[in-house]
Amino acid sequence: MKILFIVTGIGYGDAKREHAVINEFLKRDPNTKVKIACYNKSYEYFKNKFPVIKITGYKITGKKMKFKAGKFLLRNYFLPFSWIYYTGKLKKEVKKFNPDIIISDFEPIGSALALLIGKKCVFIFGYNPELFEEIPNKTGVTYFESKYIEKIYGTSKHVIIPTFFPKKSRKYHFIDPILFKKPSELPNKKTLMKKLNLEKAPILVMLGGSLFGKILAKKISNVASHLPDEDFIIFGSKLRVKKRKNITYYKFKENYLEYLKVSKAVITLAGQLTLTESLAFKKPMMVFPIKNHIEQLQNAHILRNNAYIKYDLSNMRKDICNFINNLNKIKQLNIKTNGARQVVDYVYKLIK
Repeated sequence: MKILFIVTGIGYGDAKREHAVINEFLKRDPNTKVKIACYNKSYEYFKNKFPVIKITGYKITGKKMKFKAGKFLLRNYFLPFSWIYYTGKLKKEVKKFNPDIIISDFEPIGSALALLIGKKCVFIFGYNPELFEEIPNKTGVTYFESKYIEKIYGTSKHVIIPTFFPKKSRKYHFIDPILFKKPSELPNKKTLMKKLNLEKAPILVMLGGSLFGKILAKKISNVASHLPDEDFIIFGSKLRVKKRKNITYYKFKENYLEYLKVSKAVITLAGQLTLTESLAFKKPMMVFPIKNHIEQLQNAHILRNNAYIKYDLSNMRKDICNFINNLNKIKQLNIKTNGARQVVDYVYKLIK
């Protein structure tokens, strides 16, 4: 089988999710051929792993934990023209590769290319439009986002949505969350502590590849100065974190799941992959969903009984202390993580 993946490059989450799916395809058939069209973070992630085609894509800015539609539209004003350009440019190369199927997240170029070369396109993305009415803190911006994603979904008959609570739908195919690697596939905690040169279990701060977590990182850095008995490890792209004895900062590490396994807790945004990983590794979570970000608001709402959800940063020191002091009181959610295998099963049935 030949598969063309088109992957969003806003952060690392989409890339890791698609990598998990690719690994499952290769596990099913080692002769599977893969090519990836990607940009920014996804290009950075995949360029040394698989054959890639560099494209352009969404530019999302924000440093204050809030998605702003005006800035998004301004920065992406010429994006539709870029999609038209790259669709035409990629047509010849994609035809030469001749994929059996195209798999995209919410990049509309996927369905456009599929139409041009007469192939099917499957979308895989974590937002479920059917939950929109249930989500709190909705605004006109979130309504726009929901309708936009729903419109993209509508360009294909095949939409797969990983979710913590799969259910039946006439429009979408729901599956379990997608996990890159299970806890059992990693060494035990004692071995990892020695390998990672850690003296005690840290609190892991996962802020993804965007700049939305910049202000959160700064506030956590300030709080850390008042918590000398706790060690913090922060993962986040292009963040400037004030140096402190109990804070270690990494832009990204391929083995970040090893750090997750030995951690005592996780502070994160509300991206689905990090939430899935934290649940699978049984880590208490403190979650800060990005305001006006419809997928993150949805994820936070779904996990409202299984994580310490905070919608503002005004009392960070008090909130983090409360979180640390009540880790054992956070109710763990047992989830299935068979999503990657379910994607492969779906695709194989589709192309028969």
